[in-house]
Amino acid sequence: MWIGQYRLTSRVATGGMAEVYVGRQISADGQFGPMVAVKRLLPHLVKDSAIVRMFLNEARITAQIHHPNVVTIFELGQVEGEPFIAMELLEGRTWAELRQRAAENGKRMPAGVALRVLCDACRGLDAAHRAVDEEGKPLALVHRDFTPDNIHVGVRGEVKVIDFGIARTTAWGAGTEPGTLKGKFFYMSPEMITAKPVDHRADIFAAGVMLYEQLCGRRPFTGNSIDEVVIRIAREDPALPSTHDPAVPKALEAICLRAIAKEPRNRFQSLAEFVDALEAVGGDSVLATQQEVADYVVSLFPEKSDERRNTLRRAREADPSVPGLPVVPPPTGAPPDGSTDRTLPSPIRAYQPAPEQKLEAAPSTPLGVNGGPPKRSPLPMILGVVAIIGVGIGAFFALKGPALTATEQLAKAEQAKGSDRTSGLVQLASLPDATDAQLVRAGALLAEAKEWEGVLSLVDGWLLTNPKSLDARLLEAKAAVQTRKGKRAETAVREAGLLAPNDARPDAVLAELRELQADSGAALEAWTKAVQKAPANPQYLARQGYWLSQAGRLDEAEIALSKANKKRPDPATTAELGFVKFRKDHKEEAIRLLRSVVREKPDLLEGHYYLATVLFQKNDLAAARAEYLAADALAGTDSRPLTALCEMEQMQNTTELPAVQKKLRERFPKDADALLSKCAASAPP
Repeated sequence: MWIGQYRLTSRVATGGMAEVYVGRQISADGQFGPMVAVKRLLPHLVKDSAIVRMFLNEARITAQIHHPNVVTIFELGQVEGEPFIAMELLEGRTWAELRQRAAENGKRMPAGVALRVLCDACRGLDAAHRAVDEEGKPLALVHRDFTPDNIHVGVRGEVKVIDFGIARTTAWGAGTEPGTLKGKFFYMSPEMITAKPVDHRADIFAAGVMLYEQLCGRRPFTGNSIDEVVIRIAREDPALPSTHDPAVPKALEAICLRAIAKEPRNRFQSLAEFVDALEAVGGDSVLATQQEVADYVVSLFPEKSDERRNTLRRAREADPSVPGLPVVPPPTGAPPDGSTDRTLPSPIRAYQPAPEQKLEAAPSTPLGVNGGPPKRSPLPMILGVVAIIGVGIGAFFALKGPALTATEQLAKAEQAKGSDRTSGLVQLASLPDATDAQLVRAGALLAEAKEWEGVLSLVDGWLLTNPKSLDARLLEAKAAVQTRKGKRAETAVREAGLLAPNDARPDAVLAELRELQADSGAALEAWTKAVQKAPANPQYLARQGYWLSQAGRLDEAEIALSKANKKRPDPATTAELGFVKFRKDHKEEAIRLLRSVVREKPDLLEGHYYLATVLFQKNDLAAARAEYLAADALAGTDSRPLTALCEMEQMQNTTELPAVQKKLRERFPKDADALLSKCAASAPP
């Protein structure tokens, strides 16, 4: 289909706000422009003025920035009142996705590659900070969402800053309402949090946070809730990067700490200064080349196995704009520039094809008519190629046999094993006769095998044919949570919530995401919403009860956990209920419940851990010690049981203390000092 002067061939992505197509610009006289990505708002959001404002704001701002490290906007237009953005077509992944894939492989991104990505992105955003409007006046732009999610790294090593949707300028203001927190809170500067004046140095703070993450493998400011994180950003100084990793070069540590200084005047005053400082650091921190970045991206997401790259490849192959073939002109009656409505008050520069991209329009009469064929006619060659392709296709299908129906494909995939099973289930989404029920079944089988990337690939194909499928959105959200793709999970949850406002499942998936993010307050809020919509669901009640217990709201926790156990008894729920009873000073009832848990499920860590705590309070030290050790045997990387045992031995001044301290040092060498500070007293002679 056509949007303005762009002929679209494939939809390649659908998100919570917009859908993205691959297309090509074709002017009214038949000249080809480049392949582009065309972004359209979803139809039901076109009437939402706030979302439209954010959508237009992104294009207006980005179009003023001319830099190789910022995504290029070719055109902002309207067709029948619906806005669209035509932009540079990118192939690759966000920096966040690259880091996530590296973490899944048990590795951290190489320092040189990460520094190259950060420096290139900072170069692009520095150009944005210096951008001027069409009258030459500074825009005074602040991105306000400069995070790894908004840095795109291409398969050729190119780095682009993307998504200026909530950026602010002096000319056009912001894409969101004033007085609200913008961006992802881990990267927000102190002045953003405390509602003080914000300028481009807030983006420098975000760059410093990203550098800290690379140096240390963790964020400078963390907490159990959003409130705790933002308070620490506003008030506390971060730990030195070298305390987390002594190998961090002192020069990089100094650069990082200067970038995340509390006061903007104490930071670098431009991203160009920040980049110069990074590039001046030598040794192991030398920046990678663009080719090295490209090789790294391709190693993590090879074209043969990466479904997203394959989707883009198929979209390119579907483009019929082949030199020498007749061109389908834009719809009749369209203005010369191909648009139908140009009333947007935005200084967007229309794309003009470079001379080497221009191709002569096809003749208006068929080749070989009126005077014979023109010289060097491509028709014989085309016919020969078509014939060869036809023979090849015929031979392929003769060997391959008839195409399978969706029912046959599903049955075949269910019988397969390993990667053949996964690919067979994913392929189901590409079959035109596949029903939602069959796709739900395929998704369930992939989820059961924990093939979460396969689930996302299945959903990508499913949403191309049915973007309003609630089942697809819920499956996408669950898979995104499991693969730690937080942004995609939130988008899928939001879309599922719009499709089914009274369904509790989107709230439950969001709660699981908040649990993984260690955001206890948001997790409790989401579970509470799920319980309000599905008050008889024992799983929702149990999780709500757990977080109420962790928040110290014991009466409410007892009610929720008791209801959950009444509907479906569960040892983990009983253990939490027993711990609530203990804190409400019902020790005997707590011991009874916790002993029943230990008998019924001896491999449940919390059963032993909570029981040990109660026994210690009753001064039964031998029994408490046995339960702490039983919990520690199940704990793995969880330091709680051994630390609690150490505290008990220290408080009682027992001869067991040195042995426990030694064990803590051996089991948790990186965190030993902090853990031992709780039980640092020497044992008696």
